Amino acid sequence: MPSALAVFACRPNSHAFQERHVYLDEPVKIGRSVARCRPAQNNATFDCKVLSRNHALVWFDHKTGKFYLQDTKSSNGTFINSQRLSRGSEESPPCELLSGDIIQFGVDVTENTRKVTHGCIVSGLKLFLPDGMEARRRADVIQAPLPLPVDKVAANTPSMYSQELFQLSQYLQEALHREQMLEQKLATLQRLLANTQEASESSWQALIDEDRLLSRLEVMGSQLQAYSKSQTEEGIKKELLSLQEDKHNYETTAKESLRRVLQEKIEVVRKLAEVERSLSNSEEECTHLKQESERSQEEVQELANKYNAAVNQIRELADKIKLAEGAQEELSQRGEEEKRLLQGRLEEMEDKEQVLQARIEALQADNDFTNERLSALQVRLEQLQERSIKETTSLAGAEEGPSGAQLQELPEANQSEKKDEDLTEDMDEDTDTDEAETAADEDEDDGDNCHVNNSGGDNRIQQIVCSPVKQLKEAVGTSIHKLSNFEEVIDAHLQNNQTAEDDSLASPDPLRDAKESDMSDTLSPSKDRSSDDTSDGNMDDQDLNEPQNRAALLRDELQRAGLDCEDTEQVIHYLHRELLQAQDLANTGKTRCLELQALLEEERKNNSHQTEESTKQIQYLQSQLARLQVDMESLRDQREKTICSTREELSLAQEEVLVLRDSLEEAGAEREQELSALQVELGTACSELEQWRSTAARYQLDVETLQQAFVQHALLREKTHRLQVECDMLQGQGTSLQKECEDLRSERTTLLGKLQTMEDQLTSSRTQHQALSSSLQTVEHREELLTQRLGSLENQHLLDSSNLHTLLDQAKTNTHSLQKEVQTRTQHANRRANSMQRETCTHHADRGTHTNNQTYRLQGQVHAHAHTLKRELHTRTAYKESYTHIRTRDKRVCLCVCGCGCVYMSWYVCVCVCVCMRRPRSSWWT
Repeated sequence: MPSALAVFACRPNSHAFQERHVYLDEPVKIGRSVARCRPAQNNATFDCKVLSRNHALVWFDHKTGKFYLQDTKSSNGTFINSQRLSRGSEESPPCELLSGDIIQFGVDVTENTRKVTHGCIVSGLKLFLPDGMEARRRADVIQAPLPLPVDKVAANTPSMYSQELFQLSQYLQEALHREQMLEQKLATLQRLLANTQEASESSWQALIDEDRLLSRLEVMGSQLQAYSKSQTEEGIKKELLSLQEDKHNYETTAKESLRRVLQEKIEVVRKLAEVERSLSNSEEECTHLKQESERSQEEVQELANKYNAAVNQIRELADKIKLAEGAQEELSQRGEEEKRLLQGRLEEMEDKEQVLQARIEALQADNDFTNERLSALQVRLEQLQERSIKETTSLAGAEEGPSGAQLQELPEANQSEKKDEDLTEDMDEDTDTDEAETAADEDEDDGDNCHVNNSGGDNRIQQIVCSPVKQLKEAVGTSIHKLSNFEEVIDAHLQNNQTAEDDSLASPDPLRDAKESDMSDTLSPSKDRSSDDTSDGNMDDQDLNEPQNRAALLRDELQRAGLDCEDTEQVIHYLHRELLQAQDLANTGKTRCLELQALLEEERKNNSHQTEESTKQIQYLQSQLARLQVDMESLRDQREKTICSTREELSLAQEEVLVLRDSLEEAGAEREQELSALQVELGTACSELEQWRSTAARYQLDVETLQQAFVQHALLREKTHRLQVECDMLQGQGTSLQKECEDLRSERTTLLGKLQTMEDQLTSSRTQHQALSSSLQTVEHREELLTQRLGSLENQHLLDSSNLHTLLDQAKTNTHSLQKEVQTRTQHANRRANSMQRETCTHHADRGTHTNNQTYRLQGQVHAHAHTLKRELHTRTAYKESYTHIRTRDKRVCLCVCGCGCVYMSWYVCVCVCVCMRRPRSSWWT
């Protein structure tokens, strides 16, 4: 079965070692090389002094498919990505390893004696699963925090865990451990110093006692020599002189010793003054440090309060930003919905515009038709007037001579008929066939009536012909007036639209106002056009092309609206990025505040430790001062004792001299006894002298040990100096921390400024929202006004249609009256023809048949004219035809019902063709 593989690669900052390929069939021990286990390429044993023998364990779990690392109570610790797994000399829980992690075993250690630094093992790790695939990397996995350290942050601070805080806590723990070790070493050194001082004092006391014994032995030896000699008076005098010289020398040595003691006392007093001065300085420094620690605690409390306030403000601002984002999303959704609605309205308006354009074309055709008919009627009226004048003259001549008049009437009638035929042919060329026929029939009827009617005269003919002409002129005038009003309305709407476009170009921010104003401007002319569908006005080509220009402008405005919506989305994304940056800055502020709190706590601990050390030093100096005072008192006592002893010895010497003088006489007798006794005492003194020499040799050895102790004491002084340098470094770090605190304050001010700008942006967005809401209200009000106006225009349209119906009714009544008159005139003509047939035979017979044919043709023309009037009524009402646009599966169906009843349905393209008229009625869209 294949096994998992772990590859340890050496890093540049690591203790040098070869790359290791370790198979994890079972848990593998990581440790220092010993005699039984040497480093190799297939194990995790390293030749490094900072590692423990059983430093850590690494293994692969086949159930979970994960790699694990555990610290097994190592002294210098195990680190994964610079994060320590456990405290010193404590076992850590298993921690998951991922491919690409950086593992560190131990820390760099420096030896104080040789000043040599031993590096640690730093390795890059690559892990391979049993199937040969590389394990997951840290970047591909959501970062999960490693096991928390034992020392937790205070309860009032937020429970956050970061790599830098853990490293700082580890550094602090190591520094505290080192300080404790140094304190223990200082305590042991102080004990050794006290012991050495006691031993030196005892040795010095022994040396003094030895010197005293030696001096006494010398005196006794000299006395023995003096007593052993047989002295004369001169010898005694010489001995007395020598004794006096010895006494003088002793006094001088005593004076020198006293002078030395006084000098030493002065030096001790001076040192005491220096110690007192240093004590006062240390007390002042302690008070200053206490004040600084209190200030730092107050600043930390203020920073904590400010930090909590900033956190609350950030939360409030985050809530506000969320609300603003929600409102912005709602506004964007509303804008999109309005955009869709506007697009739908635009499409509807384009359809309506095409419908209206088709209606306008039809109205133009009708208007042209009415104008042509009016011109033809005017020409016909003039001809009828001339003909009526001629007939009156002919009738007047006929009364005088009927036979000649009748003969003259025949060519005139033929000429009039030819003129009528020419006129009808011209009208057929100018107008459509049906309308020209109706007009010709009416003219022929009028002409026949004028020819036949000889009783009414000129006034009757003018009344018959001019009444429909006047009505048509009035209808044309009303239609022209309506067209002029329609052009004025279109010009007004075009001016409004131009002003709205200028406003939209001048201020592109409120896009919805511009859009809605443009839509209202486009809707209003279309509605005005729909209201004036039935009018008979004449429009220019520029007015016909105006709706297409309106549609193009609407499309441009919609494109602008789309771009502005994209701009608003970019602004939303920019605000979101600003929010994320503000949140990142807040998180960095939190971490920095926590770092500052940890550093301030460390500084507080250092200050407390320094105060404790200063108090200990003060106590130690006070104890030394007390000891020095005791030594001074002892020295004073010794000096007084030595003076008293010397004085006693001098008195004794004088007494002995007197005794010697007195005993010179007795010495002779007792000399032999004394010599024997002195020899015995000399033997004892020699033995004692040998003992004192042995003790002196031992004291010499003690002095050498004391000198070594003094050397060690000098080394301790150097260490204390180093500690003082480290203390200065820590003070420098404290100043740097204060600078960082000031930087954090400046960053906080910048954050507050950014928050203020965000609030200003929120207020501006609210004002824009209010402006948009007001614009929406105005647009709704405009829509209501437009609906009212549309209702009024529809009412006007109904009134116009009713007027047209009345005109048509009048035309029908006129046609009925004309039919009745034609019937009466035909009857009269028949009677007249019969009478004339009786008078004239052959010629008049032909005339009768011709008049009958003419009457039949007139009747047919009358019926055709009535049919054309009916059809014109249908065409008038055809613009109210019912059409429906059906949308089925994205296909449009146009269903058109013509006035004549023809129905035409088509897909996509609607070109309605009336079956009876055989021409296209409308083209709604393409």
